[in-house]
Amino acid sequence: MSQLTEEQMHFLKQYDHLLQTMSEGFEYLEENIKEEAPPQVDQVFADIVQAMQQLNQGNQQLAAILEKPEQIKPLMEDFQDIVNMMTEWFELNTVDGRYSLLNNRVVPTFESWRYSMHELLKPYVSH
Repeated sequence: MSQLTEEQMHFLKQYDHLLQTMSEGFEYLEENIKEEAPPQVDQVFADIVQAMQQLNQGNQQLAAILEKPEQIKPLMEDFQDIVNMMTEWFELNTVDGRYSLLNNRVVPTFESWRYSMHELLKPYVSH
């Protein structure tokens, strides 16, 4: 593990924290997406989309900091799969369809990916 700057360490910690926050957002959606969903459901989904954009922008920086292309490349491909799944949200017009998309595909895939990313980041962020 090469010596990282304080700025790089801060970036990695923020990245890891964003993953946790997104997980909490997905949990909120899973619990609240129903016919009589509170208006916050759409806002939380929009926040998650914005967070995905932030992750996407940070992924190149992450790859440059960690210098582990053999580990990062498959994770970036998995990330893109999650983004592609999430776009289906806008094609679905029913609560049941969105609920199924989240619970059966997006959240399990995201959580698996988040765990792998956290394990990759753990040596850098667990001080």
